[in-house]
Amino acid sequence: MTVAEATAIVDAVGLAPTTVEVPLGQSVGLCLAKDVRCDRDSPPFEKSLMDGYAVRRADLGRLPCELVLRGRIMAGQTAQRPLGAGETMAIMTGAPLPAGADTVVPVEQARLNEEFGKVRFDELPEVGRHVAGRGSEARAGSVVLQAGTRMGPAQIAVAAGVGAAELRVFAAPRVAVLSTGDELVPIEQTPAAAQIRATNNAMLAALLARWNCRAVDLGIVRDDPQAIERAISTGLEQDVLLVSGGMSVGERDYVPGILRKLGAEMRITKLRIKPGKPFVFAQMPAGKFVFGLPGNPVSAFVCTVCLVRRLLERLGGGGPQEHKRAAVAGCDLAANGPREFYQPAIVSGRSIVPLAWKGSADIYTLARANALMVRGADDPPQPAGAMVEYLDV
Repeated sequence: MTVAEATAIVDAVGLAPTTVEVPLGQSVGLCLAKDVRCDRDSPPFEKSLMDGYAVRRADLGRLPCELVLRGRIMAGQTAQRPLGAGETMAIMTGAPLPAGADTVVPVEQARLNEEFGKVRFDELPEVGRHVAGRGSEARAGSVVLQAGTRMGPAQIAVAAGVGAAELRVFAAPRVAVLSTGDELVPIEQTPAAAQIRATNNAMLAALLARWNCRAVDLGIVRDDPQAIERAISTGLEQDVLLVSGGMSVGERDYVPGILRKLGAEMRITKLRIKPGKPFVFAQMPAGKFVFGLPGNPVSAFVCTVCLVRRLLERLGGGGPQEHKRAAVAGCDLAANGPREFYQPAIVSGRSIVPLAWKGSADIYTLARANALMVRGADDPPQPAGAMVEYLDV
């Protein structure tokens, strides 16, 4: 199956994201499940945008002129009386204009004569200068954050400003990660001569954290069908299970058969992709999903970035995002083979340069990359300067 065909299947599968009510501070990275509305006009009064002097613009008709200083208005205070003809009041940024005033003159454009209690003005601002009108940012009852918005620092500020101390959001997807293979040992253990440390769980958990998911690490399970079935059953307590290893057709590749035994609808069983050909997408009873990933870490990384991410974005209340970008090839590119190729690369500015391909187990090259350059199946040689696609990593 091509990546495009697989993408269409993953994007079309039915989901039922759950929603929860959380305190504002716990909503970072989550998507709103309900619109947030303004509880009052913002700003709730005619607001000064500068430290300066509140004036009636008509009083500055002939320059230079002097107005009588009638007090000061600090932020958080209101004037005790309207501003009369021929008068001015000192005003601080964020303070409400006194009744009668329509303009603010910055303090740098005026000269105060404290002895006589007057302020001299030599410049003529337009009416309304340095003033934010009531409701000019948002009107009471208007939607300031739409459902589906992902909460970041600016969105947190908006919600705080309208008094939304609690928000209805889509719950962070709960994702279990499991590695299979007799050759694997925990990262804190010294491997024997024929063993390697398991890197996929830690790598996948890091990706999941970046995508605002809650990862549950189920560790390593040996190549034993009963043990794998127990581990998969435990993983299905979460929304999604990622299993790496045991996906191909080898003597000990048990995972696909176990998934079928547990009632899986096998939507994808193999991908025309490099790296990452052994890949499974299974829809389980009770609305759960399993992604079977290749055991080699670069392959597992590529499949997760290309396809798993899309389902997790939807499960978290958003839509599947298009993560491909375009850049200029910084060198000549050789012809590609029959599978779509996601090659670790470095993007700098608008230029992209692929890194030497050392195989799907080469995490050291992947760690140097900041992108995956995408080459189509049977793509012919491309000269330096050609436009190519890539995925951010």
